[in-house]
Amino acid sequence: MEIAFPALKRRPAPRLSYLIDLAGRLIDVDGEIDLYEFCFYRILVSNLGQASDPSRRLKTRRGAREPVRRAATSLLRVIAEHGHADDDGRRRAYEAGIAVFGKWGAKYPYESGQKSSVDVLDKSLETLLALNSKGKRMLLEAVTATVMSDKTLSVSEAELIRAICASLDCPLPPILINR
Repeated sequence: MEIAFPALKRRPAPRLSYLIDLAGRLIDVDGEIDLYEFCFYRILVSNLGQASDPSRRLKTRRGAREPVRRAATSLLRVIAEHGHADDDGRRRAYEAGIAVFGKWGAKYPYESGQKSSVDVLDKSLETLLALNSKGKRMLLEAVTATVMSDKTLSVSEAELIRAICASLDCPLPPILINR
């Protein structure tokens, strides 16, 4: 996608809208959206949506503190679930990420057996659009701590981080940048 985006962004706006619509319809064909499809679509929409309608630039909107905090913790649960095979690993990863939030993060303990879905991820990202730049930085630090708790970066974790950064219009953290 990174190679194709510069060329795609030069296409006329109606063609970009058609491409985004087509990708959405292809994802919906089987009636299920898996993590890879979600991440792919979220990155596509974030990048090409801005190119087809520059006035649609992400605007920070104020959100109530509690829903934003719940969304942040839900996001960390999804990342911990997709990056670790066992419950102990998930718990350690979640706790590493939640520690970045400080005192208020302690209100949200890890709950074993709680399955997260693409819907939870989508709703969390929509809610997290209310974050200001400082909040986004803290969230990305928490995401990075969650992912790197086991000192490895899986493909699903990398794709999740790319989708999160694209959705929130943030740069990728250094763990994903190849030099």
